[in-house]
Amino acid sequence: MRAQLLYFAAVRELVGRSEEDVTLGEEVRTIRDLRQWLAARNPALGARLGSVRFALDEEFVDDAAALHEGAVVALIPPVAGG
Repeated sequence: MRAQLLYFAAVRELVGRSEEDVTLGEEVRTIRDLRQWLAARNPALGARLGSVRFALDEEFVDDAAALHEGAVVALIPPVAGG
């Protein structure tokens, strides 16, 4: 399955890019699976994923959300500021 990943703020800094197109294996079917896949691929990112929110096709979702071919997934870390 192909998906587009969009990285924001601190996540973008950790992965060194703002977006990428990926091909996911059969084992990656949900956001939870994607979290595990990303953590295995980039351990520094994996350590931060617990606080990252995921949006699927511009809607915030929980870990049970199912991925689909051509999904656009945004990884959005907590934002601080004032």
